Amino acid sequence: MEIFWLFIRWIHVLAAVTWIGGNLTLAMIIVPYFRQNLPPVKRILLLTEIGKRFEPIVWGCVFILLFTGIGNVFESLGLSDIEVNAYMRTLLIKLILFIILIILTAMHSFVFGPKLSSAIEGLDEELETLPTDVDAIRKRLAFVSSLMGVVSLLVLLAAVALRMGI
Repeated sequence: MEIFWLFIRWIHVLAAVTWIGGNLTLAMIIVPYFRQNLPPVKRILLLTEIGKRFEPIVWGCVFILLFTGIGNVFESLGLSDIEVNAYMRTLLIKLILFIILIILTAMHSFVFGPKLSSAIEGLDEELETLPTDVDAIRKRLAFVSSLMGVVSLLVLLAAVALRMGI
């Protein structure tokens, strides 16, 4: 049975690394590179294309994390009463952060991303400055993306705290 739970935890960590690692790679490497080397419309078009390819992976990871997380909770409930209280408190924090991250991801994928894509339709790809209304949408999307990064790191912190029994 230990091999089964090892596999479940491994899949859980693999899904977290894929989702959060992909988001951080986009935020820390790809977006800054595009920002320095591409005009805004072309940058948005390429990031939209990358996002469309990454989106099924993201939602697959969310699904895996949800179900393996539930399994991990049931497997971990064999702790003593004091440990369960600390465990449950930290788990609750992690779950709240996870739900916030899902909401932010949904806003990014289904609200602001499509809104920005629609707003740039028909704009010249070489345009150096976005129209004010389009730039306002881009800024909201960037804000949501930044929040996703912060919350992702907090979920990882909560995961480490959970394993340490804090």
